[in-house]
This record gives sequence, C-alpha cells and structure tokens, in this order.
Amino acid sequence: MPKWSRVYQRDQDKWYPLIYLVTAVMSVGGLFPLWGFAMGEVDPVFAPVIVLFVLIWEILIWRIVLVGVYVGDAGVKIRMVLRSHVVPWPRLARAWAGQAAHYDAWQIWISTRDPERDLQTPIWRKGSRARHKNRILLSPHEFGAVLDELNRPRTPK
Repeated sequence: MPKWSRVYQRDQDKWYPLIYLVTAVMSVGGLFPLWGFAMGEVDPVFAPVIVLFVLIWEILIWRIVLVGVYVGDAGVKIRMVLRSHVVPWPRLARAWAGQAAHYDAWQIWISTRDPERDLQTPIWRKGSRARHKNRILLSPHEFGAVLDELNRPRTPK
C-alpha cells in the first residue's frame, strides 16, 4: 500500500491532534444508534436505516477531516469530500494556479495527460473573500511552495 504525505504545512496543523481526537469521539458517538439496536431498545424494522446512517456518518466524518493533497511514490492523491483522484507521476502534466470554479479565489489545479483534463484541488490561496468549506487556505508563500513541490521533476523508482 502506498505511503502518502501532505504537500503542505499550514497554520492549523498545530491543532491536528485535537481535530483527530474530536473526530474520533464523534466517530464513536456515531455508533450509539447501533448500540441502541443491540440492546433491544430499537425495533428491528429500523435496522437497515440505522446501519445506513452509521455507515454514512463514519465515512463522511473521516472524508471531511482527510481532505487535502498528498504525494507519494505512486503519484499525487487529491482527496475531496466525495471523491479522490490518484494521478500517477507519468500522467501528471503540470500543477498550476488558476481561478477557482465559481469563486473569486485562486486555487491549485492539476493537469493530466491521457486523458487530458484539469482536476481541482482543495488548496486555495489566502486573501480571497470567498468562503467555502473543506478548503485548505495557504499563504501566498506556502501556495507557491506547494506548486513548486508538485511540479518538481520525479525520477521513477
């Protein structure tokens, strides 16, 4: 299994242990409906609804926390709330800064080859008045450093 690491460090990183702790508590709290069902306090007719709720809760809460851009030997992984893209290094054409779709802000985009397409990343440059959840806001200096790291030539292993 490939090892992934974040491309950036941001001001909020000092809070990550607390964020993971709160997420773990919320994750355990999401299991309480199953506990009620196991204790016989909930009618078995509701079992599919309870299981579906718990599955969606657990997946969504961790997807929100793990939004970001990661690099590894396999390439670049772009994690959004609902979807992840893995772009192998040979398919990565370039990383570039462009206007965020439907917002007055700058964000990092990844262009791929075979097929040619542009993928949004959740990394935005600070300074925009646009408000959007699940985005990583970086200072202009950090923003440029991430672009440099993503565009750095890689040697295949």
